[in-house]
Amino acid sequence: MNQAIRIVLASRSPRRMEILRREGVHFESIEAAVDDAATPPQGDPREVARALAVAKAQAVAAAHADRCSDAFVVAADTICHHQGESVGKASDPDEARTILMRMMDGAHAVVTGVAIMRHGALQTFVDEATVRLERVSAADMQHYIASGLWEGKAGAYDIEERRRAGWTVHCEGDPDTVGGLPWRRLRQALEAWPA
Repeated sequence: MNQAIRIVLASRSPRRMEILRREGVHFESIEAAVDDAATPPQGDPREVARALAVAKAQAVAAAHADRCSDAFVVAADTICHHQGESVGKASDPDEARTILMRMMDGAHAVVTGVAIMRHGALQTFVDEATVRLERVSAADMQHYIASGLWEGKAGAYDIEERRRAGWTVHCEGDPDTVGGLPWRRLRQALEAWPA
């Protein structure tokens, strides 16, 4: 990708920033003033994720027009969907445990909506992956819940962090989609952006 491309990531998500750093992308991170955890996501999770990504991109572009003037503003929102129900971020340890135990019963979908803005133009896409979390011991679950690593994460987990910790996590699709920023599709969209 052209290294001269400027990206403003409308997020302070450690995982999203990690994905961009892994790819050698130079970017600036600005938190979007959009509370995506204020209410549980309702409706088609793909459209909810897309709409929240657009709201984040627009919020950052409007509040930081000077810093975004010639940059691609990139925003994303990730939602887990399990047995017909959208699953957001856990608000406390008990909810995190409940979410994880429920999602360890079969597969769940993870959708990430992405919005890209530049010079007033907007493009969006949604990517989806299917994840299956194998059950873990009560001790492992308790250790994870006590660690607080579930905080701020859709579905109360980060796929790569849990894999590094030894959990068995199966993923059909792009793991970066589960991580909150589907890099392959994002790169394609940036490279194809009209001059």
